[in-house]
Amino acid sequence: MNRKKFISQGGLLGVAAFTTPSMFTQTDTTFDLEQIKELVFAAHNDFDKTKTILEKNPLLLNCANQPQKGDFETSMGAAAHMGRTDIADLLVQKGARLDIFSLTFLGHVDFVKQFISLSPQYLKAPGPHGFSLLHHARMGKHSDFEKWLIDQGLEDDRFDNVFG
Repeated sequence: MNRKKFISQGGLLGVAAFTTPSMFTQTDTTFDLEQIKELVFAAHNDFDKTKTILEKNPLLLNCANQPQKGDFETSMGAAAHMGRTDIADLLVQKGARLDIFSLTFLGHVDFVKQFISLSPQYLKAPGPHGFSLLHHARMGKHSDFEKWLIDQGLEDDRFDNVFG
């Protein structure tokens, strides 16, 4: 192929790629919201269903549902605020991302205390559905940490009307 023909054909290919990118890329790059909702809802109270969903779609593990504007909840967040240690343990084994709320629920209190000492604003940050660190400590049955949180000025189990 001569240089002139190569450039003209290459130019046509470039124009085609620009005008029809779906020909050259995968278009199904996100999960359907219903799949995410199904997992997050299951992680509130159904160990077997949570496990089955993750066996079929392991990449759903860290997806977040948004039941209200700004209220993001993962399967780990659901298990943590509901006190479901069995489901949380399953999710951790599968590599779920942890946040300050799930760490509190799981009893990693030294880490959470250090985090709050570095970033005190997180003491009163709302978790999924507005549940506080105090709620997560109670769900994890960490009474000494509950007392510490109260001593730091956290009084609420839940912050109402933060999402909308």
